[in-house]
Amino acid sequence: MEVPFLRSTCSFLKNTDALCGSGILMKKAGYSLLLWCAAVPAMADVKLPAIFTNGAVLQRDQPVNVWGWATAGQSVKVSFGKQEAQTKAAADGTWSVSLKAMPASAEGRPLKVQEVGGKEVTVQDVLVGEVWLASGQSNMEWSISASQEADKAAATATPLPQVRMIKVPKKVTHARQDDFVGQWDLATPDKVTSFSAVGYFFARQLHEQLKVPVGIINSSWGGTRIDPWLAEEGFAKVTELADMAKTRASQLPGSPVFDHAMKQYLTKTRTWCDAMEKALAAGQPLPTPPAAIPTLPLQGQTGMYQAMIHPVRRYGIKGFIWYQGESNNGEGMLYYHKMRVLIDGWRQQFSTPQAPFLFVQLAPYTYNKPALQEIWAAQQKALDIPNTGMAVINDIGNVKNIHPGNKSEVGRRLALWAFDRTYGIKQKEVSGPLFREAKAEGKSMVVSFDHTGSGLVARDAKALTHFEVAAADGQFQPAVATIAADGKSLTVHSDKVTAPTQVRFAWSETAEPNLMNKEGLPAGAFHSQWGK
Repeated sequence: MEVPFLRSTCSFLKNTDALCGSGILMKKAGYSLLLWCAAVPAMADVKLPAIFTNGAVLQRDQPVNVWGWATAGQSVKVSFGKQEAQTKAAADGTWSVSLKAMPASAEGRPLKVQEVGGKEVTVQDVLVGEVWLASGQSNMEWSISASQEADKAAATATPLPQVRMIKVPKKVTHARQDDFVGQWDLATPDKVTSFSAVGYFFARQLHEQLKVPVGIINSSWGGTRIDPWLAEEGFAKVTELADMAKTRASQLPGSPVFDHAMKQYLTKTRTWCDAMEKALAAGQPLPTPPAAIPTLPLQGQTGMYQAMIHPVRRYGIKGFIWYQGESNNGEGMLYYHKMRVLIDGWRQQFSTPQAPFLFVQLAPYTYNKPALQEIWAAQQKALDIPNTGMAVINDIGNVKNIHPGNKSEVGRRLALWAFDRTYGIKQKEVSGPLFREAKAEGKSMVVSFDHTGSGLVARDAKALTHFEVAAADGQFQPAVATIAADGKSLTVHSDKVTAPTQVRFAWSETAEPNLMNKEGLPAGAFHSQWGK
């Protein structure tokens, strides 16, 4: 053990309170200590966060929050269009005003902010329309340049200057951030190719149908689990994850539980330092240091909400689109409960308790483990959460590529939910057939669905595929499925199962079934007994 280091560490510890009141945790010689402090620099001029840069889109029909930093105690004036608001910067330099709700406007106008006596900051070409946040892992991050050729051609053929895009850069941190580095871009051929393909095509659908400006915020990161995107506030109503919430709270710097434990750890460490110095002076064996406080791992468990979602939480948005789950494959119905945390947490943080949350069910892919179908079931279960919608894509996937190239259709299917449920533009159907219930009738199982649209049909006009039935022994056998005369239900049977009690459909990670409704939207996989 390095005695000089230990002496310097203990000297540092004795002066910790004068430096920072939060706590410390640094790693050395088998124990850990971490120092974190937050300071707000003095500012001579007003400053706006990156979400307010040239080309921004403000959410229509909602009060518009505008915030930033200025000299403590100084008056700040904000003007946009015919509106003007004034406030005074708080002791820490922060300020915020609220502009009245405005209708959509494709007229690019300046947003002006000025600290009294200081330099005026002007954000040019600001529109008013619809704003959505797109998030998830690689299939949401997946760019237009990496998508199918038809998508690249469509996205670069014509500029859409009223569609605006901003990307939040990849970053993780335990501390919740108030800003990021980024800027709004117009959806022109030179800019769209590097942007989220699903995000762009969703925004494009909205713009073309609603005839208003659309802003899309892309905050996604390939390979990430759902866990680091969670806001801790979302755990409050999910009692099934109470133990998980308790563990996270005890290991997340900044939480009251963690900070309390850290202060106790510091006290014990200071006592240990005193005992260590005495032992050194007496030539006695050194005492064992106190056990370190575990910290929630960044990126794997936390950090992305803090750095990539929290900075925009005060910006007015209409809703969220989400494409994630591949990295949580294997969790089954646990994923459903995490989605509850995610959705409720984000709605709380954005002060939009009813904001639509539209997500993509994962596509078939060869993971080589029998778990994807359980994630499918968990994702469909998430439709029980109010104001959610799910795009089924088992007909446009690629079992050999986890990143299927047809992103424009994914964006379109998400937009169907938005048009119908958010904007009141009635669609013929918003989803493919989704399992409702199954009943045994003699030697068959009768299956009924939601979202049958104009009727059930086989996409290729052939016999329906990927149906199986089983008796109470759970031994499933391939089955024949027949569409009822009204096109709303199916009769499923197998000559090898004389008394079926359960039925499943597309219950394989590589299943690409042909059941759909006449609107061309595919049926989602199901197991009549699993997940209950």
